[in-house]
Amino acid sequence: MYLSIDQWKKAKDYIQQHARPLEQKLFSYYFEEGRKEEVINELSLYQNEDGGFGRSIEPDFRLDSSSPLATTIGLQNAKNIGLDSDHPIVQKALEYLHHTYDEEIQGWNAVSEKVNSVPHAPWWHFDPKKGHCGVQTTWANPNAEIVGYFHRYSPQHSRLSEWTDKALHELKQLPHPIDMHDFLCYARMLQEVHGETKSTLYTILISHVRDTVCTDPSKWNEYVAKPLQVANEPASPFFEALKEEIHIQLNQEAMNQYPQGYWQPNWSWFGQFENTWPIAETEWRGILTLEMLRVFKAYDGIGLK
Repeated sequence: MYLSIDQWKKAKDYIQQHARPLEQKLFSYYFEEGRKEEVINELSLYQNEDGGFGRSIEPDFRLDSSSPLATTIGLQNAKNIGLDSDHPIVQKALEYLHHTYDEEIQGWNAVSEKVNSVPHAPWWHFDPKKGHCGVQTTWANPNAEIVGYFHRYSPQHSRLSEWTDKALHELKQLPHPIDMHDFLCYARMLQEVHGETKSTLYTILISHVRDTVCTDPSKWNEYVAKPLQVANEPASPFFEALKEEIHIQLNQEAMNQYPQGYWQPNWSWFGQFENTWPIAETEWRGILTLEMLRVFKAYDGIGLK
């Protein structure tokens, strides 16, 4: 389950030559003692004046204006580099989310109808009749994750108790097996909560993790939840439940690296916006390659000894 020195070098070269500047600076920060300020500068370029994130930070919809979903991507990065609640990037993002809460749906719409005017993957298309995009088949995505960020960065928010109760209620109503993206949003919320809320979340999620995660390696080339998405480090609360499959996937991922050094997304835009998908695909290769290197590092799977 080790990447060879040559594999590591090819991945590094791919990121440095083809990934977005954000992933390049993140690679330097994570692996080469790069400066956090350089990552912050790149991340800030995706944040709009209203505090929300946009500007194609999520490569599958090319929307410059802010959206709650894109803002969760921004906050994932902010958390990963250790930004505190008093950092302007975090403060502005939380302010944006506070102001975009939709009373009618008791949450946030992942994207607005504006997404239909720009190149985007089919699942991000906004359906005016339904009032949301294709990924929002339940309340969970991105709402559970957003509630988690309020727990992390604004625990005194006046409506947090109400939102937390809503999140727990919705989790208990989810159809089974729990959708992979819904599970991941609740798993991110789990990282930020404490006490009885944490216990309740964990009890429900751990009881469903092996139904949500595909444990058949022959299907991992399909668009399914794979073990390392749910447990990307040994400290994950889901590690023990997936330990055997995690080691199998680490071996498989080492073999799945392309000769050019990248890991390939296992989805496409199905022939839509054919001039834009190659741009998004290249960006995803950079993102996925960085994520995979972080996973191998977490599992001591980089053969640099």
